Amino acid sequence: MVRPLTRIKFMEKQEKLLKPAQFTEQKLITAIVNGDWKAGDKLPPERELADILGVTRPTLREVLQRLSRDGWITIKHGRPTIVNDYKNNGGLGVLKSLINYEGLTSATLIHDWLEFRVLVMPTLAIKAIKSNANEILIMLNNAPEISVDSRLFSIYDWDLQMLLIKMSNNSIAIMLYNDLTEIYHKKGAMFFADKQIKSKSIDYYMKLKEAIENNSKDIVSIIEQTMQNSLEIWERVNHYNT
Repeated sequence: MVRPLTRIKFMEKQEKLLKPAQFTEQKLITAIVNGDWKAGDKLPPERELADILGVTRPTLREVLQRLSRDGWITIKHGRPTIVNDYKNNGGLGVLKSLINYEGLTSATLIHDWLEFRVLVMPTLAIKAIKSNANEILIMLNNAPEISVDSRLFSIYDWDLQMLLIKMSNNSIAIMLYNDLTEIYHKKGAMFFADKQIKSKSIDYYMKLKEAIENNSKDIVSIIEQTMQNSLEIWERVNHYNT
């Protein structure tokens, strides 16, 4: 069914600081994520929705087509546009939108990514190390000290992860991690503000370096344990009950 406009919180004309298409996309996605429109709901007719948002119909149509490609909505000619179940049916486009728009990246989303990382990073990292151990060792030899600014520390940590992912030659993982870069830099700076976390990370870099140099069988367990520890720290900070 079409939800009454009075129940959709964002449905007010307002000053648009973004470009019209960006503004429109942000407002539509925010309404879906906030539950103003739920999976299965019908969007208002195009003319009405464009008027409510204060944008032209061509601009709205462009945004709707993009949201349809990303999996937010389903468009069928001659029928109302339907809101999709983005959590279960969304793809990388949905993930990128959640990351790009301020306020839509939830603690749950980051938790789920850290949990996913525990499962995939050890396997991809060992593949990367077998492919190009020397370049990874060069990176590890330049690990930051504990006195380094948390933002710069976060950048190094991410660059190391990206190197491992790219050296694994897994195209899906590379695209996924590329989309996560911006949010990691934002959240990572806060994460590494804690000197104990920095210290644990430096210890991880040293252990990984030694394991690679010695061709140790412990490489996978070292990476897996570090990823698991990061997940547990995030759960404690955000009061998860798992």
